[in-house]
Amino acid sequence: MGTFRLLLAHPRNPDTPHLIAEHLDPGWLKQRGYEIARSFGDAAAIWTARPADGGKPDLALHCRTGHALAIVNA
Repeated sequence: MGTFRLLLAHPRNPDTPHLIAEHLDPGWLKQRGYEIARSFGDAAAIWTARPADGGKPDLALHCRTGHALAIVNA
């Protein structure tokens, strides 16, 4: 079991995500991601699996504002 990271990419600079939080529980990071999406005015954002290197998929959440959140296994 490893550490998970919550990353946020800004719509003007999507290739350089910023580290928001690290935690052992990805469920905690998912909840934090929902809170961030709601702060952007997107209460309907839903986490989806995206392909990742190494087998298990990472999670991604895209907001209507163009911001993108991702949970990756560190």
